[in-house]
Amino acid sequence: MWTVGLHSLAMLAVLWLLVMSWTVLSWALVAIFLALAANPLVSVLEKRGMRRGLAVMGVSLLGLGLLSALVMTLVPMLIDQGRGLAQAAPDFIARLRHHPWVERMDERYDLISQAAQELRGHISMAPGPLLGVVTDVLRHVLAGVTISVLTIFFLLFGSDLFNTALQWVEPSRREHYWRLGRRMNQAVGGYVAGSFLVALIGGIFTSVMTLLLGVPYFLPLGLAMAVLGLVPFVGSFLGGLLVAGTTAASVGGRQGLIALGLFLVYQQVEGNLLQPLVQRRTLKMNPLIIALVMLVGTGLAGLIGALLSLPIAGAIQVWLQDRLTRLNEQWRHQREEDGKSRLILPSSPPGPREDDLRPEPAPMNH
Repeated sequence: MWTVGLHSLAMLAVLWLLVMSWTVLSWALVAIFLALAANPLVSVLEKRGMRRGLAVMGVSLLGLGLLSALVMTLVPMLIDQGRGLAQAAPDFIARLRHHPWVERMDERYDLISQAAQELRGHISMAPGPLLGVVTDVLRHVLAGVTISVLTIFFLLFGSDLFNTALQWVEPSRREHYWRLGRRMNQAVGGYVAGSFLVALIGGIFTSVMTLLLGVPYFLPLGLAMAVLGLVPFVGSFLGGLLVAGTTAASVGGRQGLIALGLFLVYQQVEGNLLQPLVQRRTLKMNPLIIALVMLVGTGLAGLIGALLSLPIAGAIQVWLQDRLTRLNEQWRHQREEDGKSRLILPSSPPGPREDDLRPEPAPMNH
């Protein structure tokens, strides 16, 4: 009873520590996600003769340069367009109300009025106190710096940490677990890198398409599509609705239908060409399992859970497949041993010996 009680207290203490340190853990998970995305490029540079430290430095400087260019050139425009989109959203909703099917839905559920009131309320809210704004900015800057440093550390020392952890494994099993970890890294890392590439292509396509259609909010829509593209299945659907609805409300219904048609064509190209080409050697998971994993991850950790749940589930799937292979080998050996034992045993039990059939002599009376 004391053992069970102490174990329960230890589990509660671990859960309490996880809850209290969830912010730091989420930063570490995002850093692992980014490290897996950058590792294929680092590996390519290593294969070309560059040392891993220099390769990690080069990839880090490339990412920092792209981020700096984004902040210096695109972020001010993105903020202006995002503010204009948020301010124009109630007017867009009012225009959509004049469509017949929207009017029927509004009469039955009163959805449009409630959405417009919520948007106006949030937009009209004045910013918080200066101290709170500065605190939020510093917290986000700290999170960005911490995630960047952790990403570099995972790229540099993640392999050494894994090899050190293998010292706790039985020597005869170390090579097996090393290969298993390598398979997890290849599958999950390839999936993450491929997802980033496909989502980036989707965001660029959305920005160019909406720009050509005359939508003044092409940058926020492209960024939203790139972020939603990282979420399997549901993200692309929500992004398509957002792009088509915003295009229809801002420049007209005809352009909205054109945007919807182009988006559907792009989805076919992405699903039948880009994803099979980019992720042909990565995760292969049942769509039902993907949906369940996404729901659980989103319910537990929101957007971060939606982004990280599938890579985590992919690593678990690789481990389960390895475990199933080992179990099948054990079952096969057991069947072979059972077959050999049946061959050794005689087909019928031996009969009684002749000496056993002879009557025992009668006892002598003295």
